[in-house]
Amino acid sequence: MRLKFLVAMLAAVALLAGCAGGDSAPASSASGSVEVPTASFTPPQDYRTSPSDSIQLNSIQPDDGTAPVVEFINSATQSIDVSIYRIDADFDPVVSALAAAAANGIDVRVSMSRQLIGGENPPEGNAGQVAVVESLRAQGIEAELSRPEFHYGHEKSIIIDAGTPAAKAMIADWNLQQSYFGPSKYGPVGARGFAVVATDPDDVATVAAYFDANWPPFTDWPVNTRASLVWSPSGEGFTPTGNGVEALTDFMTNADRSLDVYAEYIQDDSFLLQTLIDRANDGVVVRVIANSDGQSPAIVDKLRAAGAQVVFDPTNAMAPDAVMFVHSKTMVADYGQPDQVAFVGSQNQFINESLEAILELGTLVTDQGSIEEIQQTFNTDFSRSSQLQAKPSPSPSASGSPSASQSPSASGSPSASQSPSASGSPSASPSPSTS
Repeated sequence: MRLKFLVAMLAAVALLAGCAGGDSAPASSASGSVEVPTASFTPPQDYRTSPSDSIQLNSIQPDDGTAPVVEFINSATQSIDVSIYRIDADFDPVVSALAAAAANGIDVRVSMSRQLIGGENPPEGNAGQVAVVESLRAQGIEAELSRPEFHYGHEKSIIIDAGTPAAKAMIADWNLQQSYFGPSKYGPVGARGFAVVATDPDDVATVAAYFDANWPPFTDWPVNTRASLVWSPSGEGFTPTGNGVEALTDFMTNADRSLDVYAEYIQDDSFLLQTLIDRANDGVVVRVIANSDGQSPAIVDKLRAAGAQVVFDPTNAMAPDAVMFVHSKTMVADYGQPDQVAFVGSQNQFINESLEAILELGTLVTDQGSIEEIQQTFNTDFSRSSQLQAKPSPSPSASGSPSASQSPSASGSPSASQSPSASGSPSASPSPSTS
């Protein structure tokens, strides 16, 4: 684990200037001032990081398809707990695997978001989500909506055999819908995403404890003592406070040489956007892969003025003439250095509400082989992206997502001369349902 990261995480945390006002001076952004959350996270005395080989990359989407997820589900012998933003009741073969497990006497529970971004969300829950709950129940699967305190239930995890020596947790950034895993009605290619599997007993027990607390009847969720697990919500009014703001701020701040970022959407007043700009201004080689229709031109100009390299709309070998939607929020810091680290998880790092008020789970990955695969994927995507922002649009609201210097030699990434031409990217297919 990166020493400087642990020192920062284990130290007392200073209060941050907050959503409701604070004493610290706000950072500037394209849309004006940025207010940083007031809620602070103080690591408990027994805060511990995970062994480097206990959180490993499981799969990369859309390249690997549903097989790794189905295989993981099929390995369960006692229980399967799924926490997800969206799942389609007819998403085969995943739902079929869950239903088969339930029919074989395995306890299967699915918790999905009570609300949907941009949808009608009455107290009893979004009508579409309620219908999915009913459909899953008809297939023998226990299903419930997320607790109402969260603006959205956006965690993406699958826990098998909780409480047993064989317990494992898959932590991801995709939803359980076909559009994330391959060809769908949205186009011939899915969305970029990653999943890891945690095997450390304390990590898995913590993820399982959060799931149990968020399953009706809802109870207080536990204090997170696992430094490698990144939890939200982290804003005021949520107790105990998650470490999401603290962990991702430190992740960016502690990058010394390089910082590679997948960004689904960048909110105009994102407080972590300024942190990213600061790293670029300080000489860190910053590269960002984003969707062309989710970032305002002013934000892109500001990043590039600081020296960051920003590209859009990567293609994928499975459909080289179609844009691959960037749904991942994965980041890699200081690749090739002894303290290299990756982040994989559900937090949209540049949407404030994601960190402050939404149920989210991410992980800090230090396993060398996993980071190598993530970095190679990023390098390929970067080389297959466009430098033009083909379809600029306003950044999303705080509620969530709507519909060049040389690269570091250690990353093995293409040089500026090898980057795609500025002629633009292939025409984009409609994006999968977002968040």
